[in-house]
Formats: sequence, C-alpha cells, structure tokens
Amino acid sequence: MAELLIRASTQDAALLRRIYGLDGHSAAATSPSRIVVDAHTPLKSGDIASTARRAGVPFLIDPQTYYLQGAQHCGDPWASRLPFGRPDKLVPADLDAFAQEQLVALAVEYQIQHGATAVIAPYVHIDRLDSEWINIQAGLWQRTARYLTRENVVLPITAVLAIGWRVLHPVQGPAALAPVLSALAALGPREVALAASKADQGVRPQDRAMDLVLMIERIRRDIPVIAWQQGHLGELAVAAGATGYECGIGWRERCDLGAKANEHRKPETDGQRSARPVFVSALGRSIPKRSLEALRSQRELWMQIMCTDPGCCPAGGTALLGDGRAHTIVQRRQRIEQLDRIERGVWRWKHLAEAADTGLELAHRLNRRATTNDDIKHIDTSALEATRAVSHTRRVDARSRRVA
Repeated sequence: MAELLIRASTQDAALLRRIYGLDGHSAAATSPSRIVVDAHTPLKSGDIASTARRAGVPFLIDPQTYYLQGAQHCGDPWASRLPFGRPDKLVPADLDAFAQEQLVALAVEYQIQHGATAVIAPYVHIDRLDSEWINIQAGLWQRTARYLTRENVVLPITAVLAIGWRVLHPVQGPAALAPVLSALAALGPREVALAASKADQGVRPQDRAMDLVLMIERIRRDIPVIAWQQGHLGELAVAAGATGYECGIGWRERCDLGAKANEHRKPETDGQRSARPVFVSALGRSIPKRSLEALRSQRELWMQIMCTDPGCCPAGGTALLGDGRAHTIVQRRQRIEQLDRIERGVWRWKHLAEAADTGLELAHRLNRRATTNDDIKHIDTSALEATRAVSHTRRVDARSRRVA
C-alpha cells in the first residue's frame, strides 16, 4: 500500500492526536503512514514523538544537514541549538574524514535520543553533475554504515538523496552519482528518499518531471524509493513506482531545497502568519484559504472545489474551511490509495492523465477569476501541466510496448 508521510510542526500536535483517535474521539477516515519533523522540532516539544508512539506509526527526524552548505542566522534554532548545527557556511574541503565522522555520530545520536524509529543518514544537496559534494555524500553514507555497525544500532535506515534538477538527467545523472549509488550498498538503507529540487519548475517542467520519473524507475530496481517533499508531484512519483511521498500539511508541498535553506538566513519573527492553505482534491494541491472563502459565493466553481466525501468533511464546505488540515491529510492519503489500487501501469497513467486534465481545466477557470478578484490568488499550473504531459506520454509508451 502506498504511503503518505506527513511533515508536522509543533502546531500540528493536537491535530495528529485527533487524526489517530487519541483524544477520546473517533479516528479520522484515514491517517498518515509515518510522521516526519524538522530537526529542531523535538527541541520545542516531544508531543509529536509521543503521539507517533501511541499511534504505533514510525517517527522520523530529518537532520537537514544540507543546511551546512549555506550560512544560517546565528539565532536560528537549527544553527544554534542542534549539536551538529552551525551558522557558518561549509565547503567540501571542510568536511574531511574527521568532520564527517563527527557529523554522523552527532546526527544519528540526536535522532535516537529524541525518539526516532528510523535513522536518516546525514546528507548534502548535490545541485550539479560536477559537484564536489558527490564524494562527500558517498563518504557520509559509508561512515554512517560503519558507525551504526560499531554502535550496534539496529534501526531501519533512510537515505535522503538530495539533488538538483540538473542531476536528474537520465544518462548523465546516474553516471555522475556513481560514487553515491555505490555507497548505498554499504549503507543498506530500507529506502531512498529522493528529494529532487525544483523538479516541477522551469520553462519546460514536463521535461524535469519526466527525468524525475526515470530516476525513480532507475533507483527502484535496487531499492524502494520515497518521493521526499513532493506534494505537487507525489502522485506522479507513485505512478512511477515510488512507494509513497512526503510533504507538509498545506505548506511545504514542493521540493525547493535552496529556498528552504535560505529561510534560515534571517531571524525568526513573531509576526502573524497567513492562514494555512487548504488542499483541493480536484487540483491535487493546496491553495490559500482566502481564495476558497472568496470562491464560496460562486456556486458553480465552489461545487467543484468543496469536499463531498462524508467520511472526510461531513459538513461540506463548512468543514473544509474550518478543519482544512485534517481534510488535507485524509484526501491526500485517499488519492494515493486509489492510485495504488489500480493494478496495471497503463491504467494508472490514464487515471493520472485524466485527473490532471480535469485539474488544469479547473485551475484555468480559477485563474481567469483571479484577474478580476484580488482575493483569489493565481494558481501555478506547472506541476499539473508536467503531470499531464508525462502521464499521457507514459500511457502511450505503455500501450505501445503491449502492442509490440
């Protein structure tokens, strides 16, 4: 069964207890397969780890060690409070054998101490085919394997392969990543979490998305793949053979490692954040709550947007706007479960292509309304266009192979 991994924050602790039925009420119609948190989240609260333990689901702590590749604000919790965090920027020469050993020990020990049920090996962002970070990543995985053996750590291992869109190239990518892919054998992870940065962006997002599909198919020949931080392309990844995908609840639905790292260059503010976006199943992504509120009076469009699943939102539009986070989790999980139940690959691609066609039609209608209503925000259709193009191509390819 395809998995949905939800990245939660301290604001989601009570929500997760409710989703899993740990607050005295009935559990939600469906729930996350696993819970993921940012590295510094356990320092703020242990509630999420406790909830995962009570619910009997795996709990992962993302060490986000690629932040070492850029300068961080000295007051940022990742840089100032984590044992392996630091504010200054490192270059590959800074991570010699001793520094790698130290980083591995501190990152693994931190995860175990804070209740992680699996270890995420330290990782870096490889954004170019000729990047010096390739050998650093291979070294980190090799040293993680030796550390786990030496310390008799028997937890499952997840290997995050964080790469830029250029490294997704179906021929040049695997060749450049040969040292990293070889190091996987030494690490022996349960899965590879593929974090492909900006795979849904660019002038031709369909080309990047196709490269993502081909990379997933390449890696999964040897080891299962999870699409990491890929809410917008998660279903595309599952159709390509990924065992699931990870994303946030409304926020953090696309993988942009550079942008995420840059957020930590500035001090945290106490200013009020905008309302959390709400997932619209027909679009396969979340849109601002303000847009939904503005569309509620437009009956024809609202009927295509509101949740009609009584097991998810029994009060219809009221529940959608009042309990958007729970709705987001339930609908994302149900969508990939529906996709996973389709046995034949060609039918999966057909299902995904038709869903993208419908989503694009709705998105274009909403964008036309956005030109005359400032409360409706324009929807970026790159991911939908990429999903549609790739799905139609893969469906035709699959049918051609059957005929041949």
